[in-house]
Amino acid sequence: MKRLELGDLLSDGFRYATNPYSRAVALGVLHLLSFLIVPTFFALGYMYRCIKETIEGGERLPEYRDWGEMFIDGLKLFAAYLIILIPTALIIFLIGVPLRFRTILNPYAMIMSMTPVYIASFIIGVLAGLYLFMAIPHMIYVGRVGAVFSFSEVLERIRKIGYGDYLAIYMVTFILAWLLALVGSLIPIIGVPLITSIAILLLARVQGLVFKSTIS
Repeated sequence: MKRLELGDLLSDGFRYATNPYSRAVALGVLHLLSFLIVPTFFALGYMYRCIKETIEGGERLPEYRDWGEMFIDGLKLFAAYLIILIPTALIIFLIGVPLRFRTILNPYAMIMSMTPVYIASFIIGVLAGLYLFMAIPHMIYVGRVGAVFSFSEVLERIRKIGYGDYLAIYMVTFILAWLLALVGSLIPIIGVPLITSIAILLLARVQGLVFKSTIS
C-alpha cells in the first residue's frame, strides 16, 4: 500500500472542497437552516455522498440531486454517530458521577475531582473521534449502519495505514477543520456558507481518501 502523504491529502482536500465552490456554499446554507431540523439531514446526506464518491474515485463535489436518497443517507450518518457517541457520553457520565457524590460536601474537593473527569473526557473523546474517522467511511462503503461496529475490520484498516501516520492525519485534519469552522463562526451569517462549509468538506474528503487507500 502506498504511504499516505499528509500534505497531499490536505492539498487535495482543499481543492476538492471548492470544486465547484458554489456547491460548498450551498452546503453552508443547509447548515445555516439546520434550526429547521430537516436541512440538517440533507447536509449530513451530502457529506455521506462526498465520502462515498471519494471512495469511488470522484474528483469533484457531487451535484445536489436525488434529495430523497440524500435525506435517507443523512439519517444513516446521524444514526452512526449517535450509536457511538451515546455510549461515549455514558462512560464519561459514569466516571464523573461517583466522584461528585464522594465530594458533594466539600466544594473544593469537588472542583479538584473534576480534573480527572475532564482528562478522561478528552481522552475518550479523542479515541471516539479516531475510531469514527475510519468507521464512518467503512460504514458508507459497506452500506450498513451496523457496520460502524465492525471494530476488527476498522482497526485492521487503521493498521494498514500505520497507527502513527493515522494519528497524525486525524489530528492535523481535525485541527485545521476546527480552526476553519471557528473562523467561519466569527463572521455573522456569511461565515458558515463561505468558510465553515470548506472545513466540513475537507474532513469528508480526507476521510474518504484515507479509507480508499486501505482497499486492496
